[in-house]
Amino acid sequence: MLRGGDGLTVPPQPQPHPHSQQNLMTTIKKSTGHPTGLWVLFTTELWERFAFYAMRAILVLYLVSVSTGDTPGFGWSEADAYILYAWYTSLVYLSPIIGGWFADRFIGARMCVIIGAVLMALGQFALGATEFVRVGDIDVGLASDPAALWTFYTGLGLMVLGNGFFKPCISTMVGELYEPGDDRRRDAGFMIFYMGINIGAFLSPILGGTVGEIYGYQYGFIIAGLGMVLGLVIFLVWGKHLKGIGDPPVKRNVTQEMTAETMSPEERAAHERAVYEQTRPLDKKDYDRMFVIFILAFFVIAFWLAFEQAGSSLNIFAKRHTDRTVAPVVQTVIPDGLLIRNEDFLDFRALVQKVQVLSDQVDRERKGIVAPSPTFAERLARYNPFRERQQDEFADLPFEEQIELVKEHAERLRVTLSASRYPAIQEAIEQLNRVIDNAISSADAALVEGMTDGITESHREAIVEAITTLLVGERGSYGGQIQIDLQSMDAAERRFDELQRTFNEQREEEEWAVLEQRTFPATWYQSGNPLIVVVFAPIFIFVWGLLARFGIEPSTPMKFAFGLLLMSAAFLVMIPGAIEAKYSGGRAAIYWLLLCFLLKTWGELCLSPIGLSMITKLSPRRYVSQFMGLWFCASSLSYFLAGYMASYYGSGEGINLIFGEEGGLADFFLLIAVIPAIFGIIALFLVPMLKRKMHGVH
Repeated sequence: MLRGGDGLTVPPQPQPHPHSQQNLMTTIKKSTGHPTGLWVLFTTELWERFAFYAMRAILVLYLVSVSTGDTPGFGWSEADAYILYAWYTSLVYLSPIIGGWFADRFIGARMCVIIGAVLMALGQFALGATEFVRVGDIDVGLASDPAALWTFYTGLGLMVLGNGFFKPCISTMVGELYEPGDDRRRDAGFMIFYMGINIGAFLSPILGGTVGEIYGYQYGFIIAGLGMVLGLVIFLVWGKHLKGIGDPPVKRNVTQEMTAETMSPEERAAHERAVYEQTRPLDKKDYDRMFVIFILAFFVIAFWLAFEQAGSSLNIFAKRHTDRTVAPVVQTVIPDGLLIRNEDFLDFRALVQKVQVLSDQVDRERKGIVAPSPTFAERLARYNPFRERQQDEFADLPFEEQIELVKEHAERLRVTLSASRYPAIQEAIEQLNRVIDNAISSADAALVEGMTDGITESHREAIVEAITTLLVGERGSYGGQIQIDLQSMDAAERRFDELQRTFNEQREEEEWAVLEQRTFPATWYQSGNPLIVVVFAPIFIFVWGLLARFGIEPSTPMKFAFGLLLMSAAFLVMIPGAIEAKYSGGRAAIYWLLLCFLLKTWGELCLSPIGLSMITKLSPRRYVSQFMGLWFCASSLSYFLAGYMASYYGSGEGINLIFGEEGGLADFFLLIAVIPAIFGIIALFLVPMLKRKMHGVH
C-alpha cells in the first residue's frame, strides 16, 4: 500500500499486466525502495529543468550579442543585460510564494504543476517568436523596436508566472511521498530528485545552447519550449502513480459528509489525521523549527548570490575571456556542426556589418528615405534552419582573403564615418589626427623601452571618441552610437589580430594541418555544474549515509556552513584565472572555470537538496508549500543582488580592493568569494543553537 505524506491511504489496485508500464514502475519501486511517484516527478522535473536551463544558458548571450550577423542578439551592454537578468531571476524565484499559496489554499499542488508547465511552454515559444517580430539588424530597445522588446518581455513574464506555480509544488509533492519520520529515505529521495534536475540541466546547454550560439538563439528558445511540453505530457500520462499526492486541501466539512458506506474505518482514521495536521494549533516546537527555516533561508542568500554568477558574469567570462579553442586532434572526433568556426572573426565581421547598417541609416535619413520593414516571408525565413548563412557568401575564398575583405570594409567605414560635410569640422578632425599620430609615435617609442601598451591603447580609443564627438552635432543622435560601434569594431579587430597571431604561431610550432580556429560554445560550461552533480550526488549520499551509521553525520546547519565555505573557495580560484585573462590578451586557460564549477557544485550538494528536504521536515504540514515559497524568496533576493553586483562590478571597473586594473576581474571575484565566507563562518558558530531548536529533526 502506497501512503502519501498527508496520511491518505491509497486502496489496493488491480494487478497490472506483467509487461505493462505500470508493472515497470512497480518493479522500479521495489528495486529502489522509493515510491513509484518519485520517478514520475523525477522525469517531469528533468524536462522542466531542461527547458529552464536551456533558456538561462543563452539569455545573457542573446542580450549582449551584436544585432547583426548569423546569430543576432539585442546588442545590449553587459551592464544592461545583467540588470534584466537580475530582475528576471529574482521574479522567477519570488513567484513561488503565490503558487504555494494557491496550492495550499485552493487547487492543490498537482493542478499548480500543470498550470505552471503550460505557462512556461508558452513563455519559451514567445521568446522564440521575438526573432519573427523584430525589425532586424538594429539594437532592440523601446524606441528602436518596441514590438520585439515587448514580445520578449511577455515571454519572460509567462516564464515567471509559470515557474511560480510549478517550482514549489513539485518539490512539495516529492516530500508528500514519504511518511512523517522517514527522514533518511526522504533525504535520499530529494537527492534522487535533485539528480533529475541536473540531468535536464546538463542536456540543455549541450543541445539548446549549442544550437542557439551556432545557428540562432530563436532555435534555442524553441527547443526549450518543446522540452517543457514533453515534461507536461509525461506528468499527465503517468500522473496515476501520484494518487493522493498534491490533491486540493482537505476541508473538515468534507469529513462530516463522509459516511461509513463511502469510507472504511482505516481510511477515515487516516483522513482525520490529515485534517488534524491542517487545523491543529502550532506549539513551541513548530515555532522553533520555523525559526531555523528563517535563519537558514537568510544564509542561503549569500550562497545563491555567488552561485548565480554562472548565468551572468561567469557566462560572459567563458564567452569573452576563456580560451575555448579545440585542438585539431579533438576536432576530428567532434562533429563540425557542434563547433564555432573562427568565432573571433565572426564577432569582428558582425560589428563591421553593424557599423555599415548604422551608416546606411544616416544616409537614408539625410535623403528622407524610410527603411522598408521586412516582409512576412523574410521574417519566416529566420526560422528556416537550412537558409543560406551569411558566411557562405564568400566561404569558398581562402580564409586569408576573407580577413582582407572584411578589414578593407572596416577601413572604408572608418574613413566615411570620420568625414564631415563641414570644412571647419573636417579641419578639426585632421588636426586631431595629427596630434594623436604624434602621441602614438611617442607611445610606441616608449614601448620599445619596456613600458606597457596602456598609453597606445588609450590614444587609439581617444581617436575614435574625439572624432565622433565632433560629429554628434552633425549627425544628431547617431553620433553617440557611431562612437560606441566604431570603438567596439576597433577593439574586436585588435582582439582578432592578437588571437589570430597566437593561433598561427602555435599552428606552425605544432605543425597543425588545420588553418582555421574551432571553438566550443561557451554555453557548454553551463553543463559542468549539473554533470558534477550527477557524478558526485551518489558519492555524497553514500558519505552521508556512512557517517550516519557511525552517528557522526553533520547536521543540516553544519552542511549549510560547508556549502558556503566551498562556494567561497570556488571564486578564490577564479582570481588567478582573471589575472591570466588580463595578461594573455583576454584568454584564460580552460581549467579555471572547470575548477570553479567543481567547488561550487560540491557546495551546492551540501546545501541545496538538503535545504529542500529541510523545508518539508521542519514546516507545519499546512504551511509546507508556503515555506517552500519562502525558500525560493530568499533565492529571489540573492539573484537580484547577484545581477546588480555583476552589473556594477562584473566588467572589472568600479572596484579596487587589492589587484586594481592590472587584475582585470580579480577584485570582483574576490568580493564574491568574501561574502559566502563570512556567512559560512557565522553559520559554524550558530550550529549548536540551531540543532537544539530543530528538536530531534536531523
